[in-house]
Amino acid sequence: MNNEIEVETKESNEIKVAKKKPRAKKPTKLQQALLDIDELKDKALRQAAEYENFKKRSVRESDNAINRTRDYTIASFLPLLDDIERTLSSVKEHKGIDSFVEGIKLIKINFNKILSEKGVVSIESVGNQFDPELHEAMMVENNSDYENNIVIEEFERGFKHGDRILRPSKVKVNRISDGE
Repeated sequence: MNNEIEVETKESNEIKVAKKKPRAKKPTKLQQALLDIDELKDKALRQAAEYENFKKRSVRESDNAINRTRDYTIASFLPLLDDIERTLSSVKEHKGIDSFVEGIKLIKINFNKILSEKGVVSIESVGNQFDPELHEAMMVENNSDYENNIVIEEFERGFKHGDRILRPSKVKVNRISDGE
């Protein structure tokens, strides 16, 4: 097959020999299927790589968010350390228990303020109905002055953050036996 053709140009009426481009053969069905498979493999590999990058980026962003939150929380408690140091320094200078007690009261006030700012609230227990979600019964007492299943003493205060229990209150619960 001859790949050359003669072409006459309009301007010069010259005849030039140009190479004829061979027509691209239409691929067979098998060749087309193999091309499609290669294209799909390439696409799948790119998507897998994108997914791996997404996972790594998500883990990195999550770790960064956790670290920022932890740093912010830790930094918010540093004023308490300052209060403790001032209280201890005050006791050394004044050699008095009153300044120490006042310092401890200040620390407690500041600590409660920090907890409140973080959305942490204490669980009110004494005089309330015993709730196993909020309370941990450490002792039971049979006291006719109180209703059955009422918290009559709190040993350790419980706390919640939103609807999550951080620590249940450790309490004494009144149980009136059925025999009375």
